Amino acid sequence: MAEGQAAPGNRGRHTLTLAGRERLELDGVQRVENFDDHTVVLETVMGRLTIRGEGLHIHELNLEEGRLRMTGRVSLLAYDDSTQRRRDRRNLLERLLK
Repeated sequence: MAEGQAAPGNRGRHTLTLAGRERLELDGVQRVENFDDHTVVLETVMGRLTIRGEGLHIHELNLEEGRLRMTGRVSLLAYDDSTQRRRDRRNLLERLLK
């Protein structure tokens, strides 16, 4: 398994819990693409997730289990599943060409 990616057994399970816009828990995280105090960009089993806010801080990151816990004032949660669709199309094409 490549460094920075979740174990294959965790694909498909994705939960997101946001408490009071200040505590966020996620399952299904495959890798962290970018993060700072204002923006966190993750690749999840459901596509790319961008989190924006203030004072964002990652407290726990366990890619083996696909889990992330963070705090801060969350102002935006946005999914972009175009990367997942491209990956699915590529996998379909690979299977057809075998």
